Amino acid sequence: MDASRYFDAMHNAMSTQHAGAQLLLTVRLQDICGNDAYLEVKQLPGEQSALVCYSTMGRRCLNFQLFRKGWQLCHNADGQLTGRFPSSADSLLSQTDFRAYCREDRLDAARTQRLIEELGQRAGTNYVGSIPQNARTGAQITVESHLGCGARWSYWNQDTSPCLPLAAILYWLADFLAGNERRALQSDPQAAALAAQWLTKDTAVFFCPSPALTVSAATGHSAPAARRTRPVPVPAARSKSWQSVLAAMAAV
Repeated sequence: MDASRYFDAMHNAMSTQHAGAQLLLTVRLQDICGNDAYLEVKQLPGEQSALVCYSTMGRRCLNFQLFRKGWQLCHNADGQLTGRFPSSADSLLSQTDFRAYCREDRLDAARTQRLIEELGQRAGTNYVGSIPQNARTGAQITVESHLGCGARWSYWNQDTSPCLPLAAILYWLADFLAGNERRALQSDPQAAALAAQWLTKDTAVFFCPSPALTVSAATGHSAPAARRTRPVPVPAARSKSWQSVLAAMAAV
């Protein structure tokens, strides 16, 4: 399966799961070894948070599964050849449920708002970096924003990111991936530092709430000090994204 067909199949599978959702961002990660990954960020009407849909099987592993399915079609349970191996992958693709390789998670409201603001400021951007002809390592990253007039970035992950805020957003989203795909999107220490800085600012109100004063409705004065209440701090969310962000904060 070629990369273009892989990404189209994953997009079609994710599109059928959330009708009416607004597509905010798509990320394509094309590894030279076929460890491709696809990711979408979308928002449902009336919600502040966003859905992160991502593939759980890269193109190389998916090609192996298609080959395995073709082998089963022309062999019996004893391994004896009973037919011909399919000459085209179209029939194998039509029988494959790509939704089985898609997962989803939630991006909290603070990070969703940050993502929308940053992409909105960069609407109309079109960047195409040089892709090495004989690269032995690395991956091509293609990011498309669907906000406003849209934007598109395509570059090699081992080069300097064309947009640091975009790299910080990808650092957040990479927490939903694993292995080489995650490392490819989280290799920039500057992006890690910016992502941690954003997270500290955007969630400061949750971790350091100002002391609330109980106001007496009868006198209009503040209550005595003994009656002043201090709200209990909200504990940090326990999600995968916090693991890398807190580690980045500790390294800065």
